[in-house]
Amino acid sequence: MQRVSFVLQIDESNREEYIKRHEQVDPELLQAFREVGIHTYSIFLDGGRLFAYMEVEDFDYAMAELGSHPANIRWQQFMSDLLIKHHEDTTVKVIPEVFHFKP
Repeated sequence: MQRVSFVLQIDESNREEYIKRHEQVDPELLQAFREVGIHTYSIFLDGGRLFAYMEVEDFDYAMAELGSHPANIRWQQFMSDLLIKHHEDTTVKVIPEVFHFKP
C-alpha cells in the first residue's frame, strides 16, 4: 500500500465553491476510485492551498486508469475553472513523505 500526498492550488476567492462541489462527488467517480485501488482519499484546505492524502495500491496505475475514466474526465472538466496549474503545467504536485508514525 502506498501513501501519497500532493498539493493543489485554488484562488482563495473560490474556497466556498470548491467546498460546495465536493459535497456531492459523482458516485460513479467514487466507484472508480475503489476499482483502481484507492482505499482512502482526503483533501485538506488551507487558504487556497489544498493538501491531498491518498492510500492506494499503486498510485501510478490508479492515476493512469482514472485518466481515461469517463467519470474522472467529467470531474476534471467540472473542476478545471477552480484549479490553478503549478509551474510544471499540472494541477497536481506530488510531495514526498518525510515522516510517518504508525504505532
